[in-house]
Amino acid sequence: MKKIIKKIEIKPLLYSIGLIIFQSLTYLLVKIFQGPTHLLNSPLDDKIPFISLFILIYAFWYFLLFFVPYNFYIKDKESFYKYVVSIIIAILFSGIIFTIYPTEVIRPTIENTNILNIITNLIYWVDTPAINCLPSMHCSISMLFILSTIFSKKTTKKYKIFIIISSVLIMLSTLFVKQHVIIDLITGDLLMIIIFMYVNKSKKIVNYAKKILKV
Repeated sequence: MKKIIKKIEIKPLLYSIGLIIFQSLTYLLVKIFQGPTHLLNSPLDDKIPFISLFILIYAFWYFLLFFVPYNFYIKDKESFYKYVVSIIIAILFSGIIFTIYPTEVIRPTIENTNILNIITNLIYWVDTPAINCLPSMHCSISMLFILSTIFSKKTTKKYKIFIIISSVLIMLSTLFVKQHVIIDLITGDLLMIIIFMYVNKSKKIVNYAKKILKV
């Protein structure tokens, strides 16, 4: 057990915690300055059913927040730099959008009739009120999982397939557990695609990240 603990790298875990804190603080700061929220539900959103099983997939995102960057840190430092920079930029841009155009999701009332519903209501309670939904950070970071993994030259085909499938299911889960609507998913993905493509081509940003992160 001690050997396993010694082998675990602490730095990437600390960076992941730091990014989560940064995202949370940005989210809280935005609430101070934003105005009334807007509802963006479409008729298609209303037809999407609530499927409680997807709450487990939705929650799996929190595991990947640590697992994906940790894997990059160990196997592909270049992708690690791009990953961290992309998330920081996405958080900042999302914060601006949340401030200018805050949105809200009307979630269904779920009875605590089984363990999946209990988990759902717990996540609802933590994420209350359900505002600042566009773009979906759950989806934009899931798209980053996909893009950074696909563009990494040091990850296996099996790993890439695993990340792609997991991330796509996570995006869909945001709709099936009624945490987001379709436009939230689309804007979250588009935002991250633009950001990552820019970061991926910018050697200056990557080199600057190397100096700051020192990993």
